[in-house]
Amino acid sequence: MREQWISSGNVLLILTAALSVACVVAQALLARWWETSGGRHVMAFQGVLAAVLTLWALRVWLPDMTWLVVARGLAFGGLPVVFTWRLLIILKTWREKHRKRAEVAHGDDR
Repeated sequence: MREQWISSGNVLLILTAALSVACVVAQALLARWWETSGGRHVMAFQGVLAAVLTLWALRVWLPDMTWLVVARGLAFGGLPVVFTWRLLIILKTWREKHRKRAEVAHGDDR
């Protein structure tokens, strides 16, 4: 076991990983997240973050075993996917609001 795991950075990492997993579990049990595209995105986003943070926190205690390196690679591979998905949601929302404002400004509000 590494003696340095008690550093404040590691404690915060472990706390954040635990909280991220708690958020995923709470949403899975308490929300109907699968019913909307926004709900599915939030669940995927926080699920990938929870996986990355948990695997990162495990690295504090475990050596770089093959399965852990592969799992971390897969988890980190999900980050560009959910960030791209989030960016597309942001851009789509901005475009829709921009279009509605333009319609109102030109008197096209129906």
